[in-house]
Amino acid sequence: MSTGTGNHRKRNYSLDIFKGVLIFLVVFGHFLLPVNEREYTLFNKLFLFIYSFHMPAFIFLSGYLYYDSWKSRGTKLKSVIPLIMLFFLMKILLHISDMLFYGDRNIIPDFLHESSTPWYISALIFFRLSLYPLELFLKLNKKKTSRIKREQFTSDAVTIYVTVLIIFFTFFSMLNMNWQVKIRDFLSLDRVVSFAPYFYIGVLYKKYSSLSKTSIFEETNMRLFAMGAFCVLGFFVFFKYVRFYTWIFYGPWGYRIAKGNILPIFKGVLNPLRIIYMPYALSTSYFIFAVTSLKKNFLTNIFKRFGVYSLPIFAFHRIIRDAFSHLLLDNFIWPAFGKITILIILLTISFLTCMILGNDKANRFCRFK
Repeated sequence: MSTGTGNHRKRNYSLDIFKGVLIFLVVFGHFLLPVNEREYTLFNKLFLFIYSFHMPAFIFLSGYLYYDSWKSRGTKLKSVIPLIMLFFLMKILLHISDMLFYGDRNIIPDFLHESSTPWYISALIFFRLSLYPLELFLKLNKKKTSRIKREQFTSDAVTIYVTVLIIFFTFFSMLNMNWQVKIRDFLSLDRVVSFAPYFYIGVLYKKYSSLSKTSIFEETNMRLFAMGAFCVLGFFVFFKYVRFYTWIFYGPWGYRIAKGNILPIFKGVLNPLRIIYMPYALSTSYFIFAVTSLKKNFLTNIFKRFGVYSLPIFAFHRIIRDAFSHLLLDNFIWPAFGKITILIILLTISFLTCMILGNDKANRFCRFK
């Protein structure tokens, strides 16, 4: 609920900046993708570090920011239809890109399987629809009691339902079963299951931070900040060991993680690596937020713009990445420049991509307004 206070505005302002930082890292990570496994470990470290937290952070924020509109309006069909249309649009555009730059010979895109960029949109559709059964329950069990008791009943029901979803999907994501091989990326279910807990944690955290009128996004929580700093340091110091476990960053089924050169404890029917990864991803995300978004700097206004227009940047940046990689990176840039120069070029083109796509017209277009 908007209070109109300075703290509330500051919190939204900081989150816009953080969303901008995250979407820039998404774009930069995708530009790093074609080079991250070449002979330069610098690219590999940067790429995997970005992937270690950026999607958990985005999905947590999706749940956190969705809570207020869901609480006031519920799951409206008109809020889901634009996402469905955007998913199909992205699939078609990226399929054309695959045909042009990667030699895909299929004429019709495979709309039922997705592990590339559009999976995030299909996951958002699932997450929003997953709250609808709770709405039906509340409508069917609407008590004819006082307003205070009715509000308390609703609040308790939300907490119980969302907590059950967190536990269920956390357990589900830990499984390593034979049937997962057959499902693979059907309807992006592997990523939906793996990243669902972050969305519901975001919903639950927003619910309670709204009630208490305090939030870790208003001022730095030093314990969480220190935990995040420790995780970031540990990632780079122990990278030669961490790299064997990095499949978990992509949100695949358990059988894909178990194929790696990892400890036997993480190869069983239940993989506890998911439980270890969740606090790492969330605390690392918070560390990046505190460093980049709580205090103003010379990039604040630019990142705020990226955050406001993060959806069109996310939806359309990969086409630019594919064209750049196919036409320039492989044929001209990679043979001619050293690793630091290439890194600067990738940072620059990532920044320019966000600048080009981060505008109101593109935002309206991808929201079908």
